[in-house]
Amino acid sequence: SVAGWTNQAAAHMQWFSLVYLSLCSIACAAQPLLKTRSAVHPRIADRRWPLAPPSLLTNSRWVLARHPDGAVKASDFLLVKEVVDPSALADGQVLVRVETLSIDAFIRTTLDERAYHGATPIGSTITALGLGVVVASTSCIFKPGDKVAGVLGAQTYASVPTALLTPAPQLPGMPANAVLAELGFTTGLTAWVGMHAVLGPPKRGEVVVVSAAAGAVGCCAAQMAMNRGARVIGIAGGARKVQFLTQELGLQGTVDYKDPAKSVGEQLDELCPDGIDFFFDNVGGATLDAVLARLRPGARVIVCGAVSQYDTAKLNHGQVEGPSNYLALAERGATMSGFNVMQKMHLLPWMIIRVLVSVAAGRLHVPRHTERGIERVPAALALLFNGGHVGKLLVELDDSLPAGA
Repeated sequence: SVAGWTNQAAAHMQWFSLVYLSLCSIACAAQPLLKTRSAVHPRIADRRWPLAPPSLLTNSRWVLARHPDGAVKASDFLLVKEVVDPSALADGQVLVRVETLSIDAFIRTTLDERAYHGATPIGSTITALGLGVVVASTSCIFKPGDKVAGVLGAQTYASVPTALLTPAPQLPGMPANAVLAELGFTTGLTAWVGMHAVLGPPKRGEVVVVSAAAGAVGCCAAQMAMNRGARVIGIAGGARKVQFLTQELGLQGTVDYKDPAKSVGEQLDELCPDGIDFFFDNVGGATLDAVLARLRPGARVIVCGAVSQYDTAKLNHGQVEGPSNYLALAERGATMSGFNVMQKMHLLPWMIIRVLVSVAAGRLHVPRHTERGIERVPAALALLFNGGHVGKLLVELDDSLPAGA
């Protein structure tokens, strides 16, 4: 259920809060060394609301109108408006004005009647991670004006228990929404775990293939593999994404799965004539099959996701398109392993440090694709699966924030 997944997220969010805030404090203390202009602590500088709770507010939230049958449609959702009284918060709760929503593939998996991440009941708010500012609080942990991130839902105001939130002060030299991108559970930290902590990291000179390489997780994983000296091939769809991977990220090769003249397999044969050592898979389906047929002896396959299966009516009904070439694992002594970032939370301090160092060194960057307004949530979710974006997909609800911030 969503409640069970939420409880699990709450436990991990408290651990993330402790580690992240500690590292933020260290980074803020080091501002003079980083030559930043502001000497004001970001938790103070970012306060925009008076300490007294505001009057009645109007919350706009997206709820599930029906379980999607295949690709998500606008008719699957309903935008509900309701009055929120900040003075009516239960003990230990925080009212957050949502500024930014993270549009992630896992959201689609929660819309079916049965789901690994927990099914969203009809009439319930669409699950989403987000970033915002505290408006009112009955908690001793957060106070009005504090920046927070966590499980906020697709809405403009979120009343949530403190266990689902983490402090989100802005780090020197990083955008405010980095906690949803480079440092996000569903983005940079997921990529780091899959690339380093499941079957061991790629070795220098190895051939690494990353599917959905122009997406948020994929572009992080590809850069991390390059940072280890691997030869990286990215799989993506369309000329715009191929150009991004080769010219902006500097990948050694790209496979365009939308190429009408050559199949994914044919392109892999040209780029990887001696086979593939390491595959970071975000797609599944036919793409996974094509790579399995081209593995080198001892290859490693990391199953991060299967986006080709999410926006279908098959995912949570036992009809996922599985790999027909799985016997290649036995024939080549290869290993395939899946993971969830929450299974590796004991590595949280290390992964945050490593990601911060990579960002500071200019070796990791996630481009943002930003939609504006709460009304754009269903369209943004559809965009995630039709290939219409590059990098991290966000919905900004605060007009004062610059695009791409």
